[in-house]
Amino acid sequence: MTAEIANAMVFGEAERQSIEQIQSFVDYSHHSWSVDELETVRSAIRAHYRNEQRGLCAYCRNPVSLQSPQNCHVEHIAPKSKYLGFMFEPKNLCVVCADCNTIKRDQEVHNDEPDTVQNGSRRRQYPRSSAAFRIVHPHFDRWDDHIERFGKYYCDKSAKGHFTIGACILNRQLRQFGWEPAIVDDAAIRELMNEYLNLADPAVQTSVLNRLMRLMIQLQ
Repeated sequence: MTAEIANAMVFGEAERQSIEQIQSFVDYSHHSWSVDELETVRSAIRAHYRNEQRGLCAYCRNPVSLQSPQNCHVEHIAPKSKYLGFMFEPKNLCVVCADCNTIKRDQEVHNDEPDTVQNGSRRRQYPRSSAAFRIVHPHFDRWDDHIERFGKYYCDKSAKGHFTIGACILNRQLRQFGWEPAIVDDAAIRELMNEYLNLADPAVQTSVLNRLMRLMIQLQ
């Protein structure tokens, strides 16, 4: 299995010095991530993972900006508010779109951010495997193994996919605007979608998924 991100960030000497300087502050916390002194570090991280992820958000797989930072945010997979020691861990970093970033940040502000790490309270070193995370982790997982996308809508293929869809509210388009008329009017697609979501047998899921995808292609 090949993960979405093949190469984690490697900090240069100047970047390491900036990080160490910030970490030495008496009031160092997860809020320190936003200080001006780390602007070049954030920019380097953003550029690296934008390239590694081929310009796609780690969670929703929509495009991130290739130039502006406004729609290309550095994401801490294990939340920096819960795991300060992992704030600059290269394998804890990726880039996400503005919507996914805002949704997770809002949950953090309200102290209701889902914990992405299994048994996280006992973690002193950064986990080294996919099994340690509840969320689809771009350094350890293939997104397509856990989530299926039908146009603007997302279906889970695993417990990780289910967690990720919920934590990032990937079906936010559906929540806000409802189903597109072409999908609502097609009873066969609605029936297959419900059947797929309620199945537990992977082999049967694959069969239903193939039928569903053929119908979706016909609508395009």
